Amino acid sequence: MFKTARFKIHNPSRHKRAMLTYALTHYHYTLKRLIEDALAAPDLLNRISTPDRRGKVRVSQQALSRLLYTLAPKGWPLAPLRDYLIGDAAAMLLSHFKKQEKGKHLSNPPTLSGLEPMTESAAQQAYAEFATTVEFPLKPQQIEKIENMRDSRKTRVAERVEKVYQNWAASRAAGEILRKMDSGVPRPIEFTRPEFERGYLLARKGDNFYLLVRLFAKGHRYCGQKVMEDGFVNWRTGELIAGRKFPGLILPVELGRDYHDHEYLQNGKPQSAKLLMKRGGDGQEEFYAHITFEFTPEPMKTETILGIDRGAAKIGAASVIDMTGKLIASQLDLEGAAFAVEMARLGKRIADAQRKGHQRGRVFRLRGRKADSIIGEYANRLVSEAVKCRSQIALEKVDSISMARFLTQSQFRKLHDALAYKAERVGLPPPIEVPAAYTSQTCSKCGNKAPENRPKHDSEGKAIQDVFRCTSCGFEANADDNASEVIALRALHQQMNGGRFQKFDQFQEWLKKERVGTA
Repeated sequence: MFKTARFKIHNPSRHKRAMLTYALTHYHYTLKRLIEDALAAPDLLNRISTPDRRGKVRVSQQALSRLLYTLAPKGWPLAPLRDYLIGDAAAMLLSHFKKQEKGKHLSNPPTLSGLEPMTESAAQQAYAEFATTVEFPLKPQQIEKIENMRDSRKTRVAERVEKVYQNWAASRAAGEILRKMDSGVPRPIEFTRPEFERGYLLARKGDNFYLLVRLFAKGHRYCGQKVMEDGFVNWRTGELIAGRKFPGLILPVELGRDYHDHEYLQNGKPQSAKLLMKRGGDGQEEFYAHITFEFTPEPMKTETILGIDRGAAKIGAASVIDMTGKLIASQLDLEGAAFAVEMARLGKRIADAQRKGHQRGRVFRLRGRKADSIIGEYANRLVSEAVKCRSQIALEKVDSISMARFLTQSQFRKLHDALAYKAERVGLPPPIEVPAAYTSQTCSKCGNKAPENRPKHDSEGKAIQDVFRCTSCGFEANADDNASEVIALRALHQQMNGGRFQKFDQFQEWLKKERVGTA
């Protein structure tokens, strides 16, 4: 499995800034020119297409790469990046041609924008055209959708949809003007292989980490041989590289010691990397390296099952049982009241913005980030418990009808995906899903299933939602904790039957037999 870490280049000198800016800008324009030259090549499709096994003519990646090798510049100042340049161009062009082959959606030829900001006169002209435009052009598929609605006599719906699409088109046009007013940032340079001789390398010296990148051809004014100082180690292989000559840049990188060490450096191996430029809030260029790490943990044999229930009074509740169904741990909960209040507050801000016609994108993003942060923290806690207990993780299967109270369906899917990803990183098997039916109404102690097990009011008539009280055996518990144990038991029963979904009646019969000795 793979995960990408972001490292900021630490305080580069003015000379290093100039070298990085030159390399990224020159790479950007050369890639732009290479793509345009390829698209302008005579008889292009015939030169890069070959018949497949069924005789259908398709674009060949090998033929496309051969063509790009003939078009790529010779004696290029960034000669060590030539293979990466060709691979980048091939990927963009191949994606375009594959979309054309499928024919489902229109595909505009790939290109890269210029990096120069729009002139003041051009900006004024663009603003004037924008202000005088009554209707902005819609996409063909949008027009087709509107016409289909009108043909189906859904006139009012078609009018509303057309207004929505017109607003989108206006927003796109305005955004395009704003983007052109600022100078763009160049396309990242992607290094597909960690190599000392060319490409990039993540190295360590003492407690500090460095990015080694070879960008310039021999003889270029920015190319200079440097002898690696004592203590430098190739982090991927552990090889000592001190004393070797390196004709590239040695860039110290910033990292969160605990976070990067724990998440990436201790157990991951660097694979590919991207060198990129961003602009900070003050307009100053900042440089980053995005490095992809590969993780190959040892598989862990599971001995218990950790069941997770979407909460009623909690965001989530979890319980651990052993392979005999005995409860080992419970109340692994994430309290939901404060989270619900925060989501309601942000929801009110979004509603107010919609009512006033203001932009609400930032609040949408803020609400999403808040929910994602909570989900990530809970997933980390659950996986840590699963490692400690050597647990197989089990969740309810979520569908379009079964929705969470605190987490939306998409957010609960994010929890599932986060658990799957984090479990794989530590060697645990992927989470399994069990049917959600009746998990909240079933007693984990006797198997009795009844809606009355979930009383809606207490003895004083006050509304309650987090109480489970079995009408058969009298067992009382938090409703979410009980449901999480039932989910774990359903997963155990499912595993005992080859991993296939089991009907609730069969599960209930097994549970009663296990818990109270009745068939």
